[in-house]
Amino acid sequence: MNTLKEKKFTPALVSIVLFSVLTVLVVNQVSWFTYVDSMIYQFDWEANAVITSIVTVFAKTATIIPTFIISLIVSVILWRNKHKLVAIWMSSNILVVSALGYILKITVARPRPDVTQLVEKTSYSFPSGHSLLAMCLACSILLSVQTIYSKQNKKGLLLKKIVIAYVLLIGLSRIYLRVHFPSDVMAGFLLSFAWVNLSYVCLQRIYLNRTFQTALSKKRFIQKTILSVLTLLLLVVASASVYGATVFKNVQKTADKIYQPLNRKTKSVELTNSEPVSFLLLGIANDSKRKTDLRANTIMVVTVNNQLKKTTITSIPRDAYVEIIGKDGVYDKINHAHSFGGDEMMIETVEHYLEIPINHYFVINMDGLAALSDAVGGVTVNNDFEFDAEGIHYPKGEQHLGGWETLQYARMRYEDPLGDYGRQKRQREVTIQLTKELTSMKSVLRYQELLDVIGENGQTDMTLDQMMLLMKNYQKALENIESYQMQGEGFTGDGYTGEEGISYQGISEEERDKVITALKQQLNLN
Repeated sequence: MNTLKEKKFTPALVSIVLFSVLTVLVVNQVSWFTYVDSMIYQFDWEANAVITSIVTVFAKTATIIPTFIISLIVSVILWRNKHKLVAIWMSSNILVVSALGYILKITVARPRPDVTQLVEKTSYSFPSGHSLLAMCLACSILLSVQTIYSKQNKKGLLLKKIVIAYVLLIGLSRIYLRVHFPSDVMAGFLLSFAWVNLSYVCLQRIYLNRTFQTALSKKRFIQKTILSVLTLLLLVVASASVYGATVFKNVQKTADKIYQPLNRKTKSVELTNSEPVSFLLLGIANDSKRKTDLRANTIMVVTVNNQLKKTTITSIPRDAYVEIIGKDGVYDKINHAHSFGGDEMMIETVEHYLEIPINHYFVINMDGLAALSDAVGGVTVNNDFEFDAEGIHYPKGEQHLGGWETLQYARMRYEDPLGDYGRQKRQREVTIQLTKELTSMKSVLRYQELLDVIGENGQTDMTLDQMMLLMKNYQKALENIESYQMQGEGFTGDGYTGEEGISYQGISEEERDKVITALKQQLNLN
């Protein structure tokens, strides 16, 4: 083998630095960068159907299966030409960058551009997987050809121009189809370029430019290297399999523990078909410091619509004066339904009041809220006004709260000018922030702590399979969350309308009809 001109680490290191800077800007959502990055989608233009179809098909060439098949074909050619280690390096690059891209996607968890996509995509946006694989394939092929043919010729220059054009067109296709920001594409290019060049320099210094005394010593070195790589790969796969099986076993154990099905006749929703689905979220006031009669202090109706790509959280005042279903026409505070008849009576009361089906429910007690916040490393909130609660001072503005602080932030109402409505607003804020934290990659690293918290403090009628389908099929809708607060007017019971001397919230028919209409639209109900 000819001694090749030794490549430097500099290009790879520069790419790593640029990629890191880009990642920091994206993760921290730097305002000027976000504005510049999304400028291209500020222009209103009409897509051509024929061009869109061609671009869509072309973009599919940069997915994992086509790129890996091409890399295998090139690897076979290299192997037959006695470049065995280069052949293994060629195919392994696609697998490595694909894994790196997947990990980064779920770690950064960047939503796709909030525009009308020309092709449906539900995964996260950063980095662009197509750009990642296209650049990886192009760099790997060019370096492999350079390894075989040390001298540059016209055919080599033509190949270089072709693969560069291919990579650039793949990047442009992701923006044309409106599924990626320019920074996603650039990040994919930089990450692949860095990995391929870094690994090639290592391969070159360890093997390609190494002088062997005999053909036998060279052969033994190749065999030893291949065996070492396969052994390492086997160990990684085995370790990942054992870890994955342990995680699944623990998740299944927790899912079985919190699974509490109810004897209800509400039509089930086909989560595999991404049909609109509704949930009732209940926060039960039975924390360790304030033992109560299990009234629902937090009542939220959540609707998830994949077609509209939207999730809504509607808060119902806990003191809303409504008919309690199952109590023979009795009217009372809606949160008393849980005291009277548990989850089932609570769900039936909400269904009757809002005239919609509740497909599933989730319950967590107040101890669980604090522990859940601690398990995800706390939540960041934006406080509207300065106040104190339980000896904790909450300044106005953005702040990061631990578990106990989050609980008191969510439950305080006496110092709030809006009273219980202000508290419900903060509860929705905490719910949204917890949802974001729970779906981020860093929560995976704390999965056991999260499972323990949920297992001790949660309850639902969803199976593990249903929860996994929800996270998989409704990802786009869960990224776009809107909230609403049902509004009422306070009144004191006189013995005829409500118990004498007790405070209630009266919800007008106009307000109730407004909420019913919005929820039915979200659930695609006539």
